Amino acid sequence: MSGLKEKVWRKLPLIIILTVVILGVVLAVFSQRQPFTSLQPYVAQITITGTIDYSSSSILGTTTGVEEYIRLIKQAEEDPLAKAVIIVFDSPGGTFTASDDLYQAVKSLASKKLVVAYAKGLMASGAYMAALPAKVILASPTSEVGSVGVIMTVLNVENLLGKLGITVYTFKSGTLKDIGSPYRNMTEQEIKIMNDFVNYYFEIFKERVIMNRGKVSDEVFTGQPFTPVKAKEAGLIDDICTYEEAVNRTKSLAGLPEDAPVIELKPRTPSLLDILFGASQGRSSITIPSILVLAMWPPPVAIVLP
Repeated sequence: MSGLKEKVWRKLPLIIILTVVILGVVLAVFSQRQPFTSLQPYVAQITITGTIDYSSSSILGTTTGVEEYIRLIKQAEEDPLAKAVIIVFDSPGGTFTASDDLYQAVKSLASKKLVVAYAKGLMASGAYMAALPAKVILASPTSEVGSVGVIMTVLNVENLLGKLGITVYTFKSGTLKDIGSPYRNMTEQEIKIMNDFVNYYFEIFKERVIMNRGKVSDEVFTGQPFTPVKAKEAGLIDDICTYEEAVNRTKSLAGLPEDAPVIELKPRTPSLLDILFGASQGRSSITIPSILVLAMWPPPVAIVLP
């Protein structure tokens, strides 16, 4: 018997690993199942919060990436009972590529169904761009809207390293291969190249604003955020209202009764496989060499009323 026990103990780690893997696979399969929605026409709600980027995993957990929001948008697009979609934003924006993917998904949805965008808190930069295809853009009385623009940041620590007596050697195939390196000052040529990138993507953003919103105030393109009142005056939003009023307006525009249900389509909880082996594969954000973002900077500070 002692020999049998010894064999079992030796195989115990393998048994534990196999059990965890099997459990992870089962949870992953069930997490892919489409949630129950409704047996009658309804308004689908998708809430987008935080930075718009691709999913990533760390010891702290797995973040909700733009891929998951796009999946929810497609789910609403394909459900014949989802007669309208209200997208609730509380986001400062994010990377250009992720924001563009979200914009394209909302644009596809808006070509088939009524879409209303609502700024619950922040609807800034890349988040605002993603909201542009909506038929109506509404904002909470306490929201911040706008910050239309692109920003790229390059950190330079050459002087600091010099004071610390640290020398960095860089071996490169071409003079511009290490453009944006934090270890040396940028040349005038490199600064121009970086500005060209920013201006190129800004023109894309600007064209989308004009195409979807028509004539807007010149202030819109300074990159500044707006209060709801100023955002409406500038042409960025259509109206200011509470969340409940936004939902009722969505139902009315879709021809739904007041008692039509509103069902929130929520992101899936990361499976055990995601946590153990990393999030689902996503596209990496544009880096040249820092992240090119459509986001509010610096992040706004919350105002606490006494």
